[in-house]
Formats: sequence, C-alpha cells, structure tokens
Amino acid sequence: MRAEFGNITARVLPALALVAVLAGAAPATAQAPLSVIDWLQESLGPQVPAAPDDPDAPAMPFDRPWPVTPSTGDAWVDDHITMRPIGTPRPEAVGLFPAERAGLPRDLWTGSQAEELAALMRGLPADALPALRALALALLLAEFDPPLMQLSATRPGTGNRQMSGLSLAEPADIEPGSESPPAELDNEAGIAFVKARIDKLIEFGALDQAAALLDTLSPRDPALRARQFDVALLLGQENPACDDILHGEPPFPGAGARIFCLARAGRWPDAERLWQQSAEAGALDEAEAALLERFLDIDDLQHDEGEPPAWLREELLQPQQISALSWRLLEAIGAPVASHGLPVAFAHADLRGTIGWRAQLEAAERLVRSGALPANRLLGLYTERSAAASGGIWERVRAIQRLEAALAQGDPDSIATALARAWPQIAEGELETAFAVLYAQILLAAPLEGEGARLAAMIALLDTDPTPAAERLADGDARARFLAAVALGQPPQAPPGGASDIQITVAEALAETLPPLPDDKRTLIEAGRAGEALLIMLMRMAGVPDPRALGEGLVLMRHLGLDGAARATALQALLLERHG
Repeated sequence: MRAEFGNITARVLPALALVAVLAGAAPATAQAPLSVIDWLQESLGPQVPAAPDDPDAPAMPFDRPWPVTPSTGDAWVDDHITMRPIGTPRPEAVGLFPAERAGLPRDLWTGSQAEELAALMRGLPADALPALRALALALLLAEFDPPLMQLSATRPGTGNRQMSGLSLAEPADIEPGSESPPAELDNEAGIAFVKARIDKLIEFGALDQAAALLDTLSPRDPALRARQFDVALLLGQENPACDDILHGEPPFPGAGARIFCLARAGRWPDAERLWQQSAEAGALDEAEAALLERFLDIDDLQHDEGEPPAWLREELLQPQQISALSWRLLEAIGAPVASHGLPVAFAHADLRGTIGWRAQLEAAERLVRSGALPANRLLGLYTERSAAASGGIWERVRAIQRLEAALAQGDPDSIATALARAWPQIAEGELETAFAVLYAQILLAAPLEGEGARLAAMIALLDTDPTPAAERLADGDARARFLAAVALGQPPQAPPGGASDIQITVAEALAETLPPLPDDKRTLIEAGRAGEALLIMLMRMAGVPDPRALGEGLVLMRHLGLDGAARATALQALLLERHG
C-alpha cells in the first residue's frame, strides 16, 4: 500500500475525466437531502412482461433477480443460467480506476462479506468533511478484488458448470469427476453489493460516476437497469436510455420506463396498450399510473397556466414520492417541480440551461458541496452575468466577480480587500475547499502583505497541495506553526495553555509515535477486514467533528498508510467551521 494517499480529489478524478471531488458538506441552512430515496429502494415493484420487439425471443420471467454480467462472454441459455469465461472480471470487482491510484490496497474487501459491506455503504453519511467525502467516493469507485459471498447449499445436478448469479463458478472450481457443481455463490449478496455502491453514488449526486460504473458493468439485472435509466433521465440522456429500453435485451427495468420510451418514440398505441395492461396487473402504483395516463393523453389535461391540477398536489408533489421518471413526466406535462429540496441528484437537471440563472447557481453549489461537480463549473456560472438581486447567493456572485476583477488588475490592495470580503461569503456557503482549488495558487503568487497574505496562506492550506502555504506559515504564531506542521507531515505541538479539544486530538493522533488502534479496529484489520473498518470510521466521523471520533479516525488512516488523507482531514477539521 502506498503511504501517500494525498488528496483523493487530485489523484482520482483526473484519471476518470469525469468530475472532480472538491467540495465540503452541505450547509446547515439548506434542507437536508433525503437519506433514503424511495425511487432507488423500490424502483421496480411488480413487473408486467412486455411483448418483446422480436416475436421469436424467449419469454423472460420477472419474478426473480437476473444476473449482472459483463458485456462480453455471457451466453443466455434456455434455463436462463449463464457462465463466465475465465479472465472475465467479476462485476463486484469493477471500478473506474485502480485502487492503487488512490493509495488503497486491492484486497481491501476480500476478508469481508458482500452483504456486510453493502449495509455499511448504504450508511455512508452525506454530511462529512471534504477529505472524508473524497475518501468515501474513492471506496465506491475504485477497482478492488471482490468481497466474500455467502455460500448457499450445493445445487444437485449433472455437473453443469453454468452457475447463476453475480458470482459465477469458474471451471477450475469443479473437481474432476464431480457429479455436482460446488456450492453456489449467493447471487443476492453480490447484487446488493453493486446496488449499494450505485445507490450511494446517486445519493451523493455523483451521477456521472454512477453512469460510468453502470456502463462498465453493462448490467442485465432489472434493478440495476432501472438505476441506469433513472441516472440517464436526470442527466438529460433520454435518447440512449430509451434506445436500450426499447431495443436492448430483456428483462426490462419496469413497465413505467417502457411506456415512457414507447411514447417518446411515437408508438402511442403500444404505450397506451402497455399502460392498460400494467395498470390492470398492478405493475404501476396509483400515482405513477395517473401521471402516465395524463402524459399519454396530455390534450385532455386542463388546468390554469402555472398552477398544477389538484391531483398533482395531492398525489405527487411530496419529495418522497417523486422518482426520476415522475419528475420528468411532470416537466413534460407542464407542471415542473423545482429540484430545490429534492435529493441532490435532481440538481443535475437544473444545469441543462433550460431554467433561470439562480436555479442553476443553487444547483451547482449543491453539487460542488457534495463533491459531484468541479469547481470550475461553478466559477463559470458565478461570472456568467451580473447579479440580479441582493443577499444570499447573489452576494457570493458579487464577491467572486470583484475578486476576479481585482486579480485581473493585479493591485495588491484591491486583491486583499476583495479577498477579505469574499471569504466570509464562501464560508457561509461551505464552499471553502472549492474556492481553495480555484484560487490558492493564484493568491500565493500575488504580492500580498500583512493580513491579506496570512489569509491567502490559510486558504491555501485547503488546496490539494498545502505545502507552499505551510512553508510560509512555519515562522508565524503558535496556531500558524501548528497548522504548518500538520500540512508538512511533522508532529504538531498543540499551543500551550489555550489549545482547543480539536487541536489536542490532532496533536495526539499525528504524534511521531503512531498511537495504538482501538480494540475493535485492530480486530477488524487483523481479520483482513480493513475496508469494513474504514467504512465504520466514515460513518462515525459524520457531521460536526467530534474529537474522539476524529482522533480514532486519524489513527486508523495512519495505520492503513493513508497519511495524506489523515492530514487533509485534520486541516479541514481545524480550519472549517461546520455546524452540522
């Protein structure tokens, strides 16, 4: 394992060429995102087999899970059991970048059961320091060796090597002369593990990463295909999503998706016929059935302009009831629901440029805070036009535009003044790490003096490389020297007398002599379950930094060789004001 984890944001997402993991936790003043999203957890429900496009295609039952398999090498046979050739990657092991690139060992999961890991992943907090959020994203996205699977009873048979499920037996697993295959790996546990990763990425708003992971998997499982469809809707990619629904191999991810796609393709009679069959069979819940009915018969939907009809207010305008498909259908019939207050994943739709500037700004800030959008995207929106009002987000817009103008002029006094005005606005929006990524190196290069230089150096400690700022602060006051030592990898000495609880905790956890692990973490690591220990740590370190949880987490990261992540976390706990 590499000793230097560094900043996950800097190492991981450039390799993905997707989005940067830059920002901090959601602000206390914003409405908290839903921790459990109904449209993710119950996205399928009863299924009605739609008539396949190919009349000769075999019937595909919907009453059991379907295996998730890579896009190459799998053959569907009469009893719908698949085999995986030797060398084909297991879906549980698929990732977007090597684990080593993030400073993590490939065998992080191998000592743990997939079901236990899935449960812990589902509990990962949305409210965390940026460095911890970046670590959580790395755990969800990196390519690790697969975890253990629960073994089910040996299935009697004739020695057929074609095993169903996510985890498929290799031919080498079967002993010569055996009359039956070895114990079958638990398909449900493997599917749950993959779904937990995808669901958490969606909850974090990391839709591009979730889409890339699903594309890599090329899933056949209906639940994963339903998630793939939801992600495409929220990213505005309906055309390729519907192409897969209408022309891909069954099983399909829900009757509602197929009805929607048939209508978009102009196949209205087919859509209406499938709606009728699905509604009668109970494959659509009451609200979804009503919404699809109105989508298919939009000319008969009469209501005052700008005012949704009563049935929409009563049935579908509760955040817990709005799925990605419902949200897009509401938009299509002229009764759009604002994404503000919905889970952060919905904010992506507001970046399409079809709505007002303020809504785009608010969506971009939410996504930057969640680590799902690069800071440059937000900067582009901040500088797009002049602020339209005062207060709140408009003050951040003005502050950034003044700073940009001062930097362009190059006058040190103007830069210092603009920075002093901008920083409180940025801190209020909990966008400090994104601001540091954008401006740290520029501010360090500016000829600032006095308080302006000190503030610029403090901000630069939150950048992906805090070393230049730390070197400038090494000769400062006691607090500056403490922060510099943390950033430079030196044992920090807590200021005598007036040290805070966080400072004392950081000094003890980052001492030259590595402190021992708590018994529970040591037991997990000795059992080869270091990944579980990391996930539990991330859950305990959620929200406002707690000195005890912070100290134990920093020690664990150091034991696992994640020194860079430990020091980034310590700096953020010391510098960022978080109130939950």
